[in-house]
Amino acid sequence: MLFCHKKYDSHRLIEVFEKGTCFYSQENAFHQRFVEFFCSKEKFIFDCVLASTIKCLQKYQDDRKEVENQTNINQCEILIDFAWEKINIGHWKDVDVFWRKLYRIISFIKCVNLYISGGVIDAIKSCDMGLIMGAPIREELFTHEAADVISLGLSKEYTNIHVPTKRYVIPPRSLNIKEVPSINSPSLQYFMELLEPGTPFVMKNIISHWPAIKKWSPEFLRSKHGCRTVPVEIGSSYVSEHWSQKLMTLDEYISDYILSKSDSIAYLAQYELFKHITRLKEDISPLDYCAVSNSEVVTNCWFGPEGTVSPLHHDHYQNLFCQVYGYKRFIMYDRADDMHPHQHHLLKNTSQVDVESPTVTEEFPDMKEKVAWVVELGPGDVLYVPLHWWHHVRSLSVSFSVSFWWK
Repeated sequence: MLFCHKKYDSHRLIEVFEKGTCFYSQENAFHQRFVEFFCSKEKFIFDCVLASTIKCLQKYQDDRKEVENQTNINQCEILIDFAWEKINIGHWKDVDVFWRKLYRIISFIKCVNLYISGGVIDAIKSCDMGLIMGAPIREELFTHEAADVISLGLSKEYTNIHVPTKRYVIPPRSLNIKEVPSINSPSLQYFMELLEPGTPFVMKNIISHWPAIKKWSPEFLRSKHGCRTVPVEIGSSYVSEHWSQKLMTLDEYISDYILSKSDSIAYLAQYELFKHITRLKEDISPLDYCAVSNSEVVTNCWFGPEGTVSPLHHDHYQNLFCQVYGYKRFIMYDRADDMHPHQHHLLKNTSQVDVESPTVTEEFPDMKEKVAWVVELGPGDVLYVPLHWWHHVRSLSVSFSVSFWWK
């Protein structure tokens, strides 16, 4: 896919570059961490490349032409490789946040140098890698802003061609199926009453006003955000031995897995996409129903072709699952039901039961007595999944969903 290079908001972009490099040069607490980790060589490289980038940026503004700065880019790559190694030693949660902050900052500095030397596509990829692997210093958003401005200049016009067609997949007849009730646009007070039984329900006509409902087709996402790099899961489900993850642009993902037939399944799953491609957040609005809790609301996105499956599992959150594009089917079980979880500590929230297997009740006879709450969701539907309820999810078409998690 060839992107249409529109006129960039160069004034805004240079402003972001200037503010970002100035901010990072003055972060003394961050600079001190190099000393704590005995990284004097890396600190020297960091200081040199940051100072040189500021000079090159000024030269770019003065001369209004591309600046040759391969040395800066090479030094950025040295520090990125160094930070990458630190990030990937041990478990992610045990990594000192300093290394992720370093990765984010150097990715931004590399973006500046790539952009002013004419490497626009590589510049936005550098931002995306920083957003995926890195962490911000406090609440700064320089990498987000740079990526958004550059990608806006790479967007193109589009025409919706794809129409999601629902494929009917009937659950095994041996399951004890119960339909999930639907309620039309409940008030906040009524919603709180609906929560009391602790069972699932579907809400209608509460997100129909979202621009995303009409806009978020594969063609829209590809044309407006196709240059953005995102993490994608490869494989039928995360319990498969062939499951893996891969970084690719949205254009590659949509072209290879959404709009064309592929021998493998790929899924952009459980990803905080709005913290990455922030312009997408303009097409949705927060749900007032989440205000029933004082906890942080975690917003995840799920985008994939027909046939993606999330195996039977439970989450440590209440869930308002919003279907934006296409169709999905849920099969759910009460949190109190013994659903034969895996014994491995990383899969204790995932069941060994394949609820779609024709022989499920032969393999697990107790499944005959358990109630399977089943519902199909279409565009504009919002499903409430209670805390720790088991749920199996299948995409019945190309699908885009947004989930709001809270405790």
